[in-house]
Amino acid sequence: MPQKLHTIGELSRLSGVSVRRIRFYSDAGLLPPATRTGSNYRVYTDTDAARLDLIRALRQAGVDLGTIRRTLARQLSLRDVLHMRLETLEAEIASQRRIAAVLRATLQVPDPSESDLRRLWTMTAISQKNFRAKAEQFFDRVTDGTPVDESWKRQMLDISTPELPDDPTPEQIDAWNEIMGILSDETYIAAMRADMARIWKEGFDAAAYAKLSEEIYAKVRAAMDEGAEPISATGRALALEWLERSARCMRQEPDEAFLAWHLNQYHKYHARSIRYQELLAILRGSDAATARGAEWQWLANAMTLLVTPPA
Repeated sequence: MPQKLHTIGELSRLSGVSVRRIRFYSDAGLLPPATRTGSNYRVYTDTDAARLDLIRALRQAGVDLGTIRRTLARQLSLRDVLHMRLETLEAEIASQRRIAAVLRATLQVPDPSESDLRRLWTMTAISQKNFRAKAEQFFDRVTDGTPVDESWKRQMLDISTPELPDDPTPEQIDAWNEIMGILSDETYIAAMRADMARIWKEGFDAAAYAKLSEEIYAKVRAAMDEGAEPISATGRALALEWLERSARCMRQEPDEAFLAWHLNQYHKYHARSIRYQELLAILRGSDAATARGAEWQWLANAMTLLVTPPA
């Protein structure tokens, strides 16, 4: 059946799109006329009217003209275009929410200064993807040249990457900025890379080490709840168990050198590690005091007593 033909004015009335806009789409190659009259007037078909409806819908959804052109040329599927636009729109909405949250947080300061605004504004430029990319870059650098297990690396990324609150408090914004500073600390990255090379030697059992850490943490927590001190027989037993079993996971001997290394690791990284856990807790809206600091400090004290027994 022959298609009905429409002048540009008729198409405008049918679609509700102005003649000027239809002419613009035609000149841009998105809606070329099916034919022209002898007087060179543009003529469109019902198929062109449907094409114009699609163009208008995509434009209202915020899709740019270049992407629409590729979609109409079947270089991109409509599903892919809509999916990309949805992702972009959701990111824009999250960004706008964070901007509103930062403005609210700044207004909570009785007499906000420019430095207050700059400090809080940092978060508005960072998306969840940006943060994940920053964390990935950190782990890539600290494991550079070390044959780490990729599943372990992904697990560490998942544990270390918080979800950004839609409506963060001033405390959460400060926690966010502090975490970004930790992930960007060149000295910390270099030290971590050196220690990763020592840990991830051939045969290191990461899964067993993670399981052991959970078991020892639970035992230490139970000992603390019962009032046991690191100086006690329980403390000594747990320190020896941790050293012997962790050495086995690393294919090393639980000797004095290994004990010294463990204690050095604790003294170098404990404060920062616990602080990172506190910051994650703040971002997740939970109590920062629940970070596992006291348990590992208790264990480190117990290990120290293996080297220097009490008088």
